[in-house]
Amino acid sequence: MKKVVVLGATGSIGTTFLNAVREKKIDATVCALVAHSSIDKLIELSKEFNCPYALNKDNFDLESFIRAQKADMVLNGIAGAEGLKASIATINAGVNLSLANKESVVMGGDWFLSYAKNRNVKIYPVDSEHSAIYHLLKGHTGVASLVITASGGPFLGRKNLDNIKWQEAVKHPTWNMGRKISIDSATLANKGLEVIEAGFLFSMDAKDIEVTIHRQSVIHSMIRLTNGSVYAQMSPPDMTLPILAAVNEDAETLSGSVRPLSFENLTLTFQAWDREEFPLLSTAYSCLERKGSYPIAFNASDEVAVGLFLDDSIRFTDIATIVRRTIDEYNWDDTCNSLEEILKMDNKARIVSREIADGLLLK
Repeated sequence: MKKVVVLGATGSIGTTFLNAVREKKIDATVCALVAHSSIDKLIELSKEFNCPYALNKDNFDLESFIRAQKADMVLNGIAGAEGLKASIATINAGVNLSLANKESVVMGGDWFLSYAKNRNVKIYPVDSEHSAIYHLLKGHTGVASLVITASGGPFLGRKNLDNIKWQEAVKHPTWNMGRKISIDSATLANKGLEVIEAGFLFSMDAKDIEVTIHRQSVIHSMIRLTNGSVYAQMSPPDMTLPILAAVNEDAETLSGSVRPLSFENLTLTFQAWDREEFPLLSTAYSCLERKGSYPIAFNASDEVAVGLFLDDSIRFTDIATIVRRTIDEYNWDDTCNSLEEILKMDNKARIVSREIADGLLLK
């Protein structure tokens, strides 16, 4: 039975995995729980699963805590840039990583993946899009491009976005997620992060990664082969399968992870994404093409801008303006080759983004 440490135990990824363990959908045991907050909930969960818990606060030695559990796998469900530190702690502890924290790959890039490989730590993607690609690639050669689907968020086709409040932006049409990722889905910044992540994970150029609007969120990703054929992974919009597939290190051996897909009344639609409507996705493509520290700056500036929007300090449309200006008005060509360098660059990008935001607020 696989022993799993759950990071971000009280968040959406952690909650979904713990529910699957309760329902015996996977042959795994929870050997430790970690969260940044929600101490009462954490204590309650530790009693239920009979395992130690920890709050991942300043100066907490997460690496030693993970090492002490003698775990087979760490599920990193921590959101945002903070998740990179947890991923590095996992790698340093020598434990394989089921990775829901896309920022680890976006910020760490090639260095992060090489760091894990050099320490014989395997990384299994949890995002439904990347999980689908990972399993599709195992069965096919001659791949010409990757096709990642996007729901389009709650404002697809809406012309006037000036007066949108964050309470509207978090109402995702198909997924139930946290506030930040829901807003990123409304701007398609989240899809931009996924494009960057896919580029690094699967060694693909930006020009060979496609995005298509697919409102039903039934097809999670596709691969286009050089012979012209396209293969897709389909399942209901439920994160249980990609989480369990990553923790299990295999999807095919799982049974009953999600309800069977019915084709009786199933309609699947696709459409191109509008570059004027979703400028952040265009910016993300540019960052993947340029590499260096551009992906770090993209993620940092988006986190700053979304935080300001959630505080009602800026307009919804200002998010894209802050990110674009952070990317375009500064040089991010330097490549980072350590966690310290990445965090330093991340901090620089946040300072730049706040200065740009302050300028917008003074107008």
